[in-house]
Amino acid sequence: MANHGLIVGLDVGTDTIKVLAADVRDQQANIVAVGRSVSHGVKKGVVVDIDATATDIRQAVAQINEQIEQPITEVVASLPASNIQIQHVKGTVTVKDSQHISYEDVANTVQESVKIQLPADREVVELIPTEFVVDDFDGIQDPNDMVGMRLTMNGIAYSAPRNVMGNLRLAISKAGLKLRDFVLAPLAYSKTLLDDGQQEFGTIILDMGAGQTSATVVHEHQLKFLSSFPAGSDNISRDISAVLELGLRDADMLKLDSGFAISELSQEDNQLVIKKISAEEPEQISEQLLAQIIEARIMQILGKLGEKLDMVGAFQMPGGVIVTGGGAALRGIPEAIHASYKVQTKLFTPNDIGLRHPGYAGAWALVHYAAQQTPIQLIVKQALYGLPLVVLGQQNKMPQLANENTVEKPKQKLRQKQQQPKVAQQTNLQIEDEVDETTAFTDEEQPKKENRIKTFFKDFFD
Repeated sequence: MANHGLIVGLDVGTDTIKVLAADVRDQQANIVAVGRSVSHGVKKGVVVDIDATATDIRQAVAQINEQIEQPITEVVASLPASNIQIQHVKGTVTVKDSQHISYEDVANTVQESVKIQLPADREVVELIPTEFVVDDFDGIQDPNDMVGMRLTMNGIAYSAPRNVMGNLRLAISKAGLKLRDFVLAPLAYSKTLLDDGQQEFGTIILDMGAGQTSATVVHEHQLKFLSSFPAGSDNISRDISAVLELGLRDADMLKLDSGFAISELSQEDNQLVIKKISAEEPEQISEQLLAQIIEARIMQILGKLGEKLDMVGAFQMPGGVIVTGGGAALRGIPEAIHASYKVQTKLFTPNDIGLRHPGYAGAWALVHYAAQQTPIQLIVKQALYGLPLVVLGQQNKMPQLANENTVEKPKQKLRQKQQQPKVAQQTNLQIEDEVDETTAFTDEEQPKKENRIKTFFKDFFD
């Protein structure tokens, strides 16, 4: 799990699977290879078909293997923002070696801190230390080699559903790869897309994916609020398909080639040629009509997430909105967000050659976050996953810690929590689960007349 040498990031998305290989030196990542495949076994960022996902991962990794000399054997995988829960944790141990603190003592504090009460269907995937306390001295970032009798770690634990993580683990394993680490996408975004000021004073990160759209509020260098809405760019394509009676692929191409996220940017006089499934001859529609269809769904997504963000005062933060994700490639997305939220909005796209598309932001953030981890962060993560502790390339002389990724995990007493909002209130962190919304159009309900579109959208979204 060392953050030097070759690091391979795996971003399993609803539409595409992206793999980036980076050569890491001095916490700097240099992208050396890119792989991409169409995703067939993922819905709303969650693996629903393990075998299909494994096949798609193999195809993307095969492209990486053609570009670099050493074959890929292990990956760092991204986890989506949906259904993530956050809480403060604390672990205290007595220093073993004559008051001399080592990374083994740090690992023991990690093991103590994650002995928390969690629902049986959840597990801690990420643990971020906020400070270490040696005896009565607090605010310590790395206690290694310090002298003390007791060591305490205060941190923030992020938990995710076991089935979501388990399915992704199995898909990676069936693809012939070893999983070395899970990284939460919002956490990777916050540490790589935002500068120090944006992290400190507050910024909203909007990740517009194919199957869902996620909003993350970052303040004081921490994730303070997570919310996701189960609709994304795929829903826009389905809306176009339903209203204009087009095949889904044709609707998607029309969206990308001629669509605008906000109708104000379109031109009524510009005519687009389409071929409806029910018609024998091509027809013409206005560019503005297409934009109105797209705008209705965009405003629904932004409106639903905006209600949650407004409740926590996110729009008062000076950082505004940083938008990214494959859905952000649609023309006019920054303008639509600005019109809806009335805050400054910037589009993030990686600058690396071959990656200049917001859809690659997730994989890009993943490898850069992995590269930037400090030694203490690596030790904490190794302890969390039960891996042998390795510091600066040297394996410590200590037993491997137990974890289900390596050996059978010791049974811990778990108790179902009944009131998650109470935890959020206690920890001053807020979490919003997905809100299920009915898809705008189904095969049974397709508007047939263009002059009824505005009424249809108004009735549905109201």
